[in-house]
Amino acid sequence: MSANHSVDGIIDYKWSGSMNMYVDEPHIEVVAEVIVGQYGGNSSAGANKNEDAALVWVHQDRSWEFVMLLDAHHSSQSADYMLQMLESRRTAIIHLLNSPAANVFQALHDDLLAFFTSEAFLSGCRELTGETSCMLCVRRGAYLWWFNVGDCLVHLLHPELMRFGQTALNQRSFYEWVGNVNTFDKSVPGYSTGVRELREGRHVVLLTTDGILELENGLQEHYGKLYERELASAVHELLTSAHQHGIKDSATMIAWSVAAADHTHMPSYPSDG
Repeated sequence: MSANHSVDGIIDYKWSGSMNMYVDEPHIEVVAEVIVGQYGGNSSAGANKNEDAALVWVHQDRSWEFVMLLDAHHSSQSADYMLQMLESRRTAIIHLLNSPAANVFQALHDDLLAFFTSEAFLSGCRELTGETSCMLCVRRGAYLWWFNVGDCLVHLLHPELMRFGQTALNQRSFYEWVGNVNTFDKSVPGYSTGVRELREGRHVVLLTTDGILELENGLQEHYGKLYERELASAVHELLTSAHQHGIKDSATMIAWSVAAADHTHMPSYPSDG
């Protein structure tokens, strides 16, 4: 699907592998400078479905980006259900994203957690076939926030951080899902969340499903290209490499560049203390 300008000034895009699988076909969409890369796996390796999905909302003035990345199994029902549910919350979420910066992330966390643990949401999940990993990520001003269930990853690329090996902001969490098997249906749900302040200069925010990790050496050897080269081209090249290496699993990537000003006078080296 293509991106659309909405009357509220938000550019939005959604895609599910149930709509277009992209088996044997690395594909790129550009949504207001946010790159969505889709690949459904190599059919010669046995790929015949794509259960990933993606949602992108971008304020037209680029004050924030809101993205969701999904990696389902057993069927695409859980990913499609999450798209439907987030879209049903669109007005409320956008209101929070436009609220004072100091309140945005805690308000989002509280709102989403209340929704994911609501009986209305949980009862719908119980009717699904299969479950999904779910990564939500927001960039607002000079801060990046994420909320994750399962094994999707968010990476933050910046030269000062990459030289210390600081790239992935979360780790894969196995046996943690949303859907028929549902972490939010437990007395204590399991998920990860966090906030990072951006340093001065250009960053690349990169979300990936775990299919891309089947590349030899994973993503590590590709960080430089993803940061230094034109982003759409670098993402397409990476997905093409996945195809050439005969990867069976679907691989979806969402990436965009963010430039942060020197707003805090942060030191250019880690503290020894």
